[in-house]
Amino acid sequence: MHAFSHSIRYFEEVAAQKSIRRAAERLNIAPSAVTRQIARFEEQLGVPLFERLPRGVRLTAAGEMMLGQIRRMQRDFGTAVAQVDALKGTSRGHVGIGVLQYMSARFVPQLIVDVSKDHPGISYTVYTGNSPEIVDAVVRGDLDIGLCWQPAASMPVRNVRVFPVQVGVVVASGHELAARRSMRVAECLHYPLIIQSQDAVLRRMVEDVSRGASGRVTPFVETNSIPTIVALLVAGAGISIMTRATVQNEIDAGALRHIPISDRGIGSVSLSLFVRADRALSPSVSLMLELLESRFDALAGAPSSGA
Repeated sequence: MHAFSHSIRYFEEVAAQKSIRRAAERLNIAPSAVTRQIARFEEQLGVPLFERLPRGVRLTAAGEMMLGQIRRMQRDFGTAVAQVDALKGTSRGHVGIGVLQYMSARFVPQLIVDVSKDHPGISYTVYTGNSPEIVDAVVRGDLDIGLCWQPAASMPVRNVRVFPVQVGVVVASGHELAARRSMRVAECLHYPLIIQSQDAVLRRMVEDVSRGASGRVTPFVETNSIPTIVALLVAGAGISIMTRATVQNEIDAGALRHIPISDRGIGSVSLSLFVRADRALSPSVSLMLELLESRFDALAGAPSSGA
């Protein structure tokens, strides 16, 4: 539901598309109609909202400020609608969740399926990214719930659950290292290392620990794709440093082994389920948060008695 005027709707679309022509195509109206609405909006405000470029448009400082305020208004309106629906005994609403990559295929689809059985009117946005991206999106209000490595204490979020996730060396079950009970990061540098890109939390931890060691981190394969890393590990192409939760399925299937790291400062990383500290949660968001909290140990990869 778009609760506001045509001018605001057209403004949002032009800002998203960075082009009046493309916005008009998305809105299925003439470009001249979009131009008139934008001009009228700018006249009402007394400031230009877009800088006209040879190819497209770009938001001015005033435009950026207006876009942020409009998005906050839309979110607040959506929350109000969901709360009114809850009073009527219905379950509608929208939930935005940010998760780490390994969760996007293993946990989130089943979570949505389970909720949809009893609450088919709820829709979802599932964003997969690294931890800083997810935290920023929750703080901005673009997402309702975050599930990633624990945000810095200075961030305005409320941690609902936090769990230390074990970090270790991951190898194929037939690898020469598979029988090891523990390893140091420096030892890993002598094997083909398949590791996440430099913007990943674990990659930075590995870089910090390896400083001053006999070698430095020179990856055999560097990628931001968890499935690529896992496939290479199962094929025996190298070793990696990952959380146990990331490869729990492959460990359970006997394809991979997870060897604890003995270096100080890299034994575990804290997984956090959180929301923005000052945000009132809609009924649909509260419902999803409660279910995530009830399944948090599984999401975090807490080892079972048979693991």
